[in-house]
Amino acid sequence: MTELSLAQIKEIRAAVLGAAAKVPGTLIGMGVLFIVLGMIGIAGQTLFSFVTINLLGAFLILGGVLQFAHAIKSSGWKSVSIQLALAVLYIAAGLYTWAFPIPALEAITLWLAAIFFVTGVLRLISAFQHRHFNEWIWLVLSSAISIL
Repeated sequence: MTELSLAQIKEIRAAVLGAAAKVPGTLIGMGVLFIVLGMIGIAGQTLFSFVTINLLGAFLILGGVLQFAHAIKSSGWKSVSIQLALAVLYIAAGLYTWAFPIPALEAITLWLAAIFFVTGVLRLISAFQHRHFNEWIWLVLSSAISIL
């Protein structure tokens, strides 16, 4: 294998990179920019997840307080104890999401995955029930997307 001279390396670099080879600082700057933007993107997802789960906790607590107020105002109703139990459950779920956001995120993720999976299976069953129609393949495709 032959050694390349510095002039040959510069010539190959110019041929490969074209005009960009004349301003290497631009490529380095773009590389650094993309690294920073990637880090912001990854951190942004984490931050957005925590903001979302805390907002969900706040909504659960607010829902529990409103449920409790409704139960108190409906004191003559037979289901007041059920309404009070639901209010306590809502408030407890909201406090749990605030106290333990990562397990709450995991639970919501698993719940959504289960919903998508079951929906996909039901769509697949429906597709095979309607296979005499020409468009039944679209239901199969939709079910495959939901299952995956």
